[in-house]
Amino acid sequence: MKILCEVQVVNRTTQANRTPRAVKSTLAIGYKQSARDSNGNTKKELEMVLFTPQVKAGTRYKVRDNIHSVHTKFVLDGKATIGFKQPAENLLIKCDPIQLKGFLQTLKLGMEGKDAINLRLNIASATAIPQKSQPQQRMSITKRSDYPIKGFPRTLKSLTINNIQLMKLSFEICTLRNLTQLDISCNKLTKLPAELGRLALTSLHLSGNFLGELNEWCWLRGNKLTQSLCELDLSANGLEYFPPALVRYERLVSLNLNHNKLQHLPFAIRRLQQLRSLHVSSNKLESLPAAIEDLHIDLLDVWGNCFKGFNVEAAQRQLQRTTAAQTPAPLWLQAARVVSNHKLTYSANTLPAILIELISEAPKCLCGKLCYALEEQDLLKRVTQPKFTHIKNLTYSREHQIYSDVIICGPNCCAYQQLKALFPIRIT
Repeated sequence: MKILCEVQVVNRTTQANRTPRAVKSTLAIGYKQSARDSNGNTKKELEMVLFTPQVKAGTRYKVRDNIHSVHTKFVLDGKATIGFKQPAENLLIKCDPIQLKGFLQTLKLGMEGKDAINLRLNIASATAIPQKSQPQQRMSITKRSDYPIKGFPRTLKSLTINNIQLMKLSFEICTLRNLTQLDISCNKLTKLPAELGRLALTSLHLSGNFLGELNEWCWLRGNKLTQSLCELDLSANGLEYFPPALVRYERLVSLNLNHNKLQHLPFAIRRLQQLRSLHVSSNKLESLPAAIEDLHIDLLDVWGNCFKGFNVEAAQRQLQRTTAAQTPAPLWLQAARVVSNHKLTYSANTLPAILIELISEAPKCLCGKLCYALEEQDLLKRVTQPKFTHIKNLTYSREHQIYSDVIICGPNCCAYQQLKALFPIRIT
């Protein structure tokens, strides 16, 4: 059996690296046929050979009774270490996890003296795998006839499937552990499997599908995808609301929601502190949340929306209702405010999950205090004009003024007094 991998050789006696860094190598294992003995029997010797660009003829290692240790703790990440007694060297291997597991299984069978198909390689005549035979890492499918009948290579890192009228995403794609870039734009997908959330994708393009018909976002709750995704394109999907789970994608740098039917953006968008490019053009936005001021965006595109004018009458009615209802904030909200105001460090081990979620996603009053819309009157729609202090480039229709929605924490805050001065109301 032969595999393509990256190997670093470390001498345990001198602690010196025979190779200064991991190099592209071929690792082979098989039996070496020895000369016949006096009884006419052929003795088979199990050997492993390491082919590197520096040693093209290969470095040979005896396997039987010569293995010092095998470390497989990180085999799912494609990493393993094989140590030999003579010479006293460790091979630090980095490889595709599927291939590496198969190689280690073959090594185990050989050490147990069992026969296996993968051990039938004549190690004496083994050679390095040619460079051109390296595992396929990229695949692009633009015609239905190009779709692989026998499945996808396990080594794929980038996969593009465009314009082939795809109606269902294959579960097999969700098992490609090496995949980091997936583009399935311009198809007919109405939902995605939840297993997609198990992939550590950095780029995901889904434009031109129909994901807004069913609004099933189970795949967005996957832990690996939440922690890895940097670029997401959900444009032209008929979305009528912002997917709630999307506010937890704190690594997101670029988000494209153009050509949908969004009427509002959530206040919890302030959680996306890494976001640098936000595209929400050609939607039905009437206003923006005040939380947009908390983001440091290089490009904000809100062209072609339905921004409405100043809402002074509604603001006066809402302020009057707020004045009449002076109920104290609940204890859980007060606790969250203390943590937020004093910038206390916290983790899942020190605070309940629901409180962490509140601190991260709840809106803030104009006075800076953590708030929460308990009642309709807590929300004032289109009453302030955002300054876009942290927005470097803003694209919008000049004929429309952009107003923002705000949440007020109560009649005793300074922001409430400022709004009351703008919209004089009669207190009864």
